[in-house]
Amino acid sequence: MSVAAADLIGLFRSHRLRVFTTSDLATLAGFDGVAAAQALGRLETKGLVCRLKRGVWANRLAPGLNPYEAVAALRAPWPCYVSLYSVLADRGIIAEIPQGVYAVSASLPRSFRTPLASYSIHHLPERFMWGYEFSDTGEASYPEADAEKAFLDLAYLSLIPRSKLALPRPRGRWALDRPKLGAYARRFGFAPLTKLLRKEKLLG
Repeated sequence: MSVAAADLIGLFRSHRLRVFTTSDLATLAGFDGVAAAQALGRLETKGLVCRLKRGVWANRLAPGLNPYEAVAALRAPWPCYVSLYSVLADRGIIAEIPQGVYAVSASLPRSFRTPLASYSIHHLPERFMWGYEFSDTGEASYPEADAEKAFLDLAYLSLIPRSKLALPRPRGRWALDRPKLGAYARRFGFAPLTKLLRKEKLLG
């Protein structure tokens, strides 16, 4: 590792850079944009960082780096959070283990294949971007829906014409908080969703 690379890694560590932009590095290191991009390219060839998309990077040396941490940066400045199959599988509500990370965003839908993970990000109207908070796992922090909102995000999107998403079968009964689910469903105010929930015997 060159001295310059060592200095940059020290900068990442001191500023706790985990998922960051080229502009972030340029600002912290006093580089122009071109110099910052070139420096990151050199670190990438050494396997010290990985490029997630143009201008967005992950620090491979960050302790406990979690693929979920990239979700917000991939669709910035639009809000984006982990949801759908990822949350339902993590909570043990469905048996299937998703291939990659599922999220929703107010931006256009987009898929990313990165060295960190594959991401499937689906569009949700901005009025439905609630029911999530930041989760902390070790030093990782990322926006994540609670189980009931993840379920409703998936149920809603499964009802959209030509949707590639479908509601999977649960482990036995749906292990969800029924009062919270009902309150969230009322916030959606979408009749086909209410009908689906009644069919699944999740609403009275």
